[in-house]
Amino acid sequence: MKPGHQDFLHSLVDYERTVGYNYDLDVYKKFLDHVGAPQKKLNNVILIGGTKGKGSTAEILAASLMNNGHRVGIYTSPHLTRMNERIKVNGKEISDSDLDRYAAMLRPLMHKKTGARSFFEALTTIAFLYFLEQHVDFTLLEVGLGGRLDATNASDPLISVITRIGYDHTNLLGSTLSGITTEKAGILREHRTLITIHQRPVVERVLASIAAKKGNKIIFADDQCAIRILEQSIRGSSIIINGSMGDIRTHLPLTGAHQIENLSIALAVLSELKSAGFLLEPRKIALGIEHTQLRGRFEVISERPLIIFDCCHNGDSFRALERNLDLFNIDDFFLIFGSNRDKDIQYCLKNIFPRAREVLLVKADNPRAIEPGKLHRQASKHQRNIILADSVGNALDLLRMRNVRTLPIIIAGSFYLWPLDKDGRLTST
Repeated sequence: MKPGHQDFLHSLVDYERTVGYNYDLDVYKKFLDHVGAPQKKLNNVILIGGTKGKGSTAEILAASLMNNGHRVGIYTSPHLTRMNERIKVNGKEISDSDLDRYAAMLRPLMHKKTGARSFFEALTTIAFLYFLEQHVDFTLLEVGLGGRLDATNASDPLISVITRIGYDHTNLLGSTLSGITTEKAGILREHRTLITIHQRPVVERVLASIAAKKGNKIIFADDQCAIRILEQSIRGSSIIINGSMGDIRTHLPLTGAHQIENLSIALAVLSELKSAGFLLEPRKIALGIEHTQLRGRFEVISERPLIIFDCCHNGDSFRALERNLDLFNIDDFFLIFGSNRDKDIQYCLKNIFPRAREVLLVKADNPRAIEPGKLHRQASKHQRNIILADSVGNALDLLRMRNVRTLPIIIAGSFYLWPLDKDGRLTST
């Protein structure tokens, strides 16, 4: 992408990196009218909200639909290395030239302050336009933040999906689960379908109430099929699925019990689509599940030494990391950790920090990141062996210099700690 247009996109307010939540969906919709209202013309939109598991559910769905011969556009966030990752058609990222072309088209419109004001709204608009141009059969949209006011909610979903809801972005969405759930349920549409899972009682009550008011059919994915785990490793789970699609034996290359939950949601969506008449074969779904790719979720990024990256950044995702550490008997490890100031990391401090042989605190690559020195004051209550490092690359270099190769290294706390460059190589100081 030409630096000018890339700089323009990055010059827009980015609520992933800046504290705030100044969204106005009605104004954004008016902006979309200036580019032909593409969100109204997209095929078979599936809008995926929730607190955790959105990206996993979207990628499992995309792979399963693609393996059944459908052309699939998928929009996710945030990106790990470059913004192209967010917008894909049949697994292929939008090209620099296409991204540049759309950015150049939007630039004069946005300078007129006609509605889209943020980095996320600009990229969402590009995704809508690109998917329309690419004639996708299915449009999978991951909600960025919340739901009711999110730019993706300008679309008209055939199915709304809500994954597990927990506490996150409480400074923006509210401090109660009922309030957070109400915001996330803003993606429901009148007389359409909601697919979710059984949740905490207060969450389930709010979802059921809002779904009833909107005349939604509500499907609980965990009632629709039984998934039996045959074998688990840090590379994923071999499973048998028994449900409306029949018996499916496959391998899910995403690690942990929470990913089985996300798979169940994706399967419920596929079952609903098949009931609506879309061509979907169990054998091809099984292959799609096997081909699912998702970076940054308890991902092995190096074998020697063993380095695992996990983007966990809230209570529920820290619990998922803890369960994986238990499952694979990872009891002696180095932890490289950084987080944003607005994240609740207490569970990690109390339950994961004490398990590490040593913790290396770093600053995530985000203006909202907490300074390692400030984090040290909290962490020292739970771990005595703490080192402050300038970056993830610096922390890895420190461990390399000590020739530490026998113990695993866990990098956790934020998407913005991703340690691989665009060529897939580990960064260094």
